[in-house]
Amino acid sequence: MSMALGSLSAACLSTSPNFEDLKPAQNFRLMKDEDILYRLHRLEYFWGLSQGELDPFSELNHLYVRADVAQLLWSKDIALVPTTEVLATMNALIKDNFLGHFYCRRLCFESVPVQEYEYKLLPIAESGPSLYVLDKSGTNLQRVDYPYHDLPPLKLSLYPFFATTHAGAAFFKKGSTRDPEYSHPIRVMSAVYTCTVPSEFLNTSLNTLPGNSHDLAVLDDESTSDSESDVYSGHERERIQCWIQDAGVSYSKEVSIASEPKEDAASDT
Repeated sequence: MSMALGSLSAACLSTSPNFEDLKPAQNFRLMKDEDILYRLHRLEYFWGLSQGELDPFSELNHLYVRADVAQLLWSKDIALVPTTEVLATMNALIKDNFLGHFYCRRLCFESVPVQEYEYKLLPIAESGPSLYVLDKSGTNLQRVDYPYHDLPPLKLSLYPFFATTHAGAAFFKKGSTRDPEYSHPIRVMSAVYTCTVPSEFLNTSLNTLPGNSHDLAVLDDESTSDSESDVYSGHERERIQCWIQDAGVSYSKEVSIASEPKEDAASDT
């Protein structure tokens, strides 16, 4: 079904065609602990943050959606991707922070300010359920079939670096390269997140780096997932290496896989 142009609220979406079965919209975290903690310091480093500055519970990592849509996101059957222009800005920042000295890194919030962004809901799995959109009157549900080409963009306060990190994990989990204008830059950034960070960075404390004055709450949840913290062991590292090569990373500095024992990965968080 073709829909009128314009942006939607994510709370309008559901997998249920019946009003009586609609789940209430709530605030959900997009990236959960198992998506972040095993690579927390790498995200902080390449986003230009200080060690200890990234908070998985930040409102920038939250979405106001119904539970059935949250489940599709958590299972990585769908992802939310910003515009290609925003992706280009993000990719340039990640490249600069990858190639440059860690004291000269650029802060993510300076290049990609905290504000609302338009997102495309992108299917990652090879098949998916129809989605139903509650109209502004709250009285009609419009059906949008997979792969959701007729769905207008979503206007969200979700921060693009959280969104693309989730999307990169989804592309890898599903082995997907669909929609290359989105998947390629996201896969390149995600490949960089597998790299080790300088030991000097790991020895720094919060807000000791020049210019990092943006305040985020310090992480206070030390839990981690054994399965996720060991994600780069054994054959998984080989899969990621192939994935990096397929992504066509063109940075002149060699991209290497971070190989950490499970205990080390857990202690990093």
